[in-house]
Amino acid sequence: MAIESICSSLYRILIPFEDIFTTAYAVIHHGKAAVIDSGACGDDADRYIQPALSEIGIGKNDVRYLILTHSHRDHAGGISRLAECYPDAQIRAFAEVRLPHFSLLQDGEILMSDLQTVFLPGHKADAAGFLHLPSGTLLSGDCLQLAGISKYRNNIADRDAYERSIEKLQRMEIKRIVAAHDFDPLGSIAEGEDAVREYLEMCRKL
Repeated sequence: MAIESICSSLYRILIPFEDIFTTAYAVIHHGKAAVIDSGACGDDADRYIQPALSEIGIGKNDVRYLILTHSHRDHAGGISRLAECYPDAQIRAFAEVRLPHFSLLQDGEILMSDLQTVFLPGHKADAAGFLHLPSGTLLSGDCLQLAGISKYRNNIADRDAYERSIEKLQRMEIKRIVAAHDFDPLGSIAEGEDAVREYLEMCRKL
């Protein structure tokens, strides 16, 4: 698929997965990158993520972090291969990853000066989003499900935690949401504060 610019220094990499797509994100700061999510397998890392990073000028020594939004296969399956490709990168997640250079994330942690970790359990116990502070963009992964997508309908493990996560986001200043899948019925991107409010309200209803 392709790499798309979301805004200055922020990209999404669309990766085929079954009959839909999954997403990896790249956040660039002073020539260094944080890569969020890894595709479903090592082949995704080789065929889609590495070429996309090369396209925007990110080389082997430029990746500071490899981060997971959660541990489902379509987001975490390629992490071992990415760790081989970028051996100096720190690996970060809210659930243990048995690889060198791993450490647990903390809620509210700031990475590379402009990327804030937002712990958002509900879809899964280790689910997280990441707020790009300069643009107000929330990279939500699968944390905001709407009505789900394809055969994966509204896939929420803990409804109470999901409600609390949405309430947490409603108290934050968010100008854009970029989800990992094209969730029904509002899609993968909410652009502007009004659209963000609608997206979050819709997530609570469905």
